[in-house]
Amino acid sequence: MTRSFEFHTDRRTITRTVLTLLFIIAGAVLLYVLYTGGAFSAWFLSAVLAVLALMILSIPRRVVLLDDTLEIQCVSDITEINIREIASVRKVDKRDMRWTIRIFGASGFFGYYGKFFDFKEFDFVTVYASEWNNFVEITDIYDARVYISCREADEFIAAIEQAKAECEELPIEEE
Repeated sequence: MTRSFEFHTDRRTITRTVLTLLFIIAGAVLLYVLYTGGAFSAWFLSAVLAVLALMILSIPRRVVLLDDTLEIQCVSDITEINIREIASVRKVDKRDMRWTIRIFGASGFFGYYGKFFDFKEFDFVTVYASEWNNFVEITDIYDARVYISCREADEFIAAIEQAKAECEELPIEEE
């Protein structure tokens, strides 16, 4: 069974992305006009371009549910979660996410992704979202939590539950 769930970007995320890009371009133009030459402008431009490239490579694209693996596919990275290691999957309301702040990653630049801190549970969580809405929490057997945004949350949860049931029927392969 292979199911794919696409991330959908909302208007707020698009607005934040455009504003961030305009801010970066304005900063580069101001630096060029006000500070000609020198090592500072070269280092600043290099650092901004490196961070921008890393952020673009981490943009979440889709979630793919394979037979025994859940893949969260980004532009250049794939996070794999074994279906047998998923302890629970549930929908999370947007209001519950207000206690979550970004530690490392993006907040609105092509989405919300990276490491966040949840003050309600006092724990670090990983977020892969293209909009700050429609959250699904995936908790594994090691108590690590991953939040993704999925507009088809009910279908996604049902597909994971079905895949978990099918995996429990199969014998565990030894390596």
